[in-house]
Amino acid sequence: DPLADITRLRVRSQGHHCLYPGATFQGTQKSGRNSYDVNVTIVDVDFSSSHLCGYLRIRGLTDDWPELTTYFDAEIIGSRYGFLTRNWGATEQEDMVHWARFPAFRHVKNELKKPHLTMQDALNRGAVFMRWKEKFLVPDHRVQDINGASFAGFYYVCVDFNPQQSAGRSASRGCPSNVATMSGFYFHQNSEPYQQLSLVHVPEHTSSCFEFR
Repeated sequence: DPLADITRLRVRSQGHHCLYPGATFQGTQKSGRNSYDVNVTIVDVDFSSSHLCGYLRIRGLTDDWPELTTYFDAEIIGSRYGFLTRNWGATEQEDMVHWARFPAFRHVKNELKKPHLTMQDALNRGAVFMRWKEKFLVPDHRVQDINGASFAGFYYVCVDFNPQQSAGRSASRGCPSNVATMSGFYFHQNSEPYQQLSLVHVPEHTSSCFEFR
């Protein structure tokens, strides 16, 4: 009863590894020969309901909008949401082609349960798979159409906590294996295929949370 106990409403959500409220990732999105700087900030994450949300900021995509920020909702793949999208124009074939581009997917693909291709123990896989759906532009949510940009599609996303292990490589000198990566592919029927997000987690040097009562 939330009226009797409001603790869960004011306590910061519990994250997992690098997926926690306030976590940031930075890198690029490549589209053809073009590359754009991207930052992602996680606003909230709730693994019990398989939900995550955040902001995606991209620079230089259009002349009219030198910096675009969108708010997105995410479905976390697991026992609730499966690898089959069945929405936004994506077919099962499109799903499998895109998921297969993530090295971590090969470690789980033989354990998926039909009919929706769900999986158990999603947090014990070394990677988290998601679908991101951009909802609106920030700060003006009323803007729907932007010349040269679209958020009508969605992203296939994989956050890999140990990317070198997923790719079957050993850690090399000068390339730390403990830096989590966030990879993604944008899908829309009328957009250029395989627009790729390549981001790395930006570790926090300190982390504090205070509550005044």
